[in-house]
Amino acid sequence: MTKTYCCLAWNHHFIGPGGNCKPCCRFKKEYIPEDHNLENHSLEELFNSEFMNSIRNQMLDGKQVLGCKKCYDEEETNKDTSLRQSHNNIIEISSTVNIDKPLITFLELSYSNICDLQCVMCGPYFSTSWSKQDITNIDDLVPSYNRLDINLDTLIDVIPNVIYFKFTGGEPLLINDYQTLLTERMKYPNFEDCCLTYATNLMRFPKQDLLDIWEKVKFVVVSTSFDGTGKTIEYVRYPSKWNIIEENLIKYLQLSDNDKMSIRVGMRSTIMPYNILNILDMYDWWFSNIKNSYDTFISPTHVAQPIFLSLKVLPKECKEYITNELYNFGTDKINQSVNHLIQYMNSEDHTHLLDDFKRYTKVMDKRGITFEEIEPELFRRI
Repeated sequence: MTKTYCCLAWNHHFIGPGGNCKPCCRFKKEYIPEDHNLENHSLEELFNSEFMNSIRNQMLDGKQVLGCKKCYDEEETNKDTSLRQSHNNIIEISSTVNIDKPLITFLELSYSNICDLQCVMCGPYFSTSWSKQDITNIDDLVPSYNRLDINLDTLIDVIPNVIYFKFTGGEPLLINDYQTLLTERMKYPNFEDCCLTYATNLMRFPKQDLLDIWEKVKFVVVSTSFDGTGKTIEYVRYPSKWNIIEENLIKYLQLSDNDKMSIRVGMRSTIMPYNILNILDMYDWWFSNIKNSYDTFISPTHVAQPIFLSLKVLPKECKEYITNELYNFGTDKINQSVNHLIQYMNSEDHTHLLDDFKRYTKVMDKRGITFEEIEPELFRRI
């Protein structure tokens, strides 16, 4: 296949808040037609649209697709594996592709924004709790959200073919619809071949009825939003509590050593100026708490949206300080994941967005913990 080929164009679709759909979770929304949503079309119509066929043709011709920039950025800055490469390498995902006959076998569900947190990189589009956040002076930086309720019947037609489910949100462990869909999928053959992925903020642990379902499928992946330790994660993922996150994370790790189910637990951190210097503490906690018998992975990524929280907005002095603190620090595995973040940070100058970052940070600081408190050296240099 070509160097831009991604299997998801042939077997996957993402359903986001309000029924807005995308080729994948990362696809840049400015390149998506306005009517590419379940309010105007069925899921199958969207999947077989001219828009999707154009993406497939570009990939087959080896051309870069504008909406896929985040994966290309990761590949150009030498990240271990981009999401595009990862999906191409996962046999349970890539093996279902028929180039001549696209079919949804991988469904990512993020249509509900039910969530208990107000994370700094989020907003009302992905979290119901953001309605409690005072956005005075930053209302222009926080996108509005018009909710469209999803009728689960619109998804029933594709459910029998789905082998791989990815549940995000919101917080997937608070969204009852997701378990309802799994119960529906159990009515059809080969449920034992299904694979499930969850992206969780770690403030919840599954109830027993969901754990019972996990025991019936081929495997489960839990990507944890482990975005810091101590006060850092409490700032980034307000109003989370580190003691609860730590307790649940340990329980998830212990599940990966469970004979009753096949489960893999990952550190899927979202890195931005607020937590970049905490990343070594995060790695230290992770490697101090995993055992050889645990099935785990680490795959940090940089913030892409909102753009004013990107590492690229930092002034030169901050970037130099971060580079000196982190570059080539630790084991080869840590170096590879951290160095790609540093290369990404230094790849472009986006300081024209620094005033937006400062204005936004002042409002986030009013929630109790401040940026200066968690990163005094970086704060001083900004």
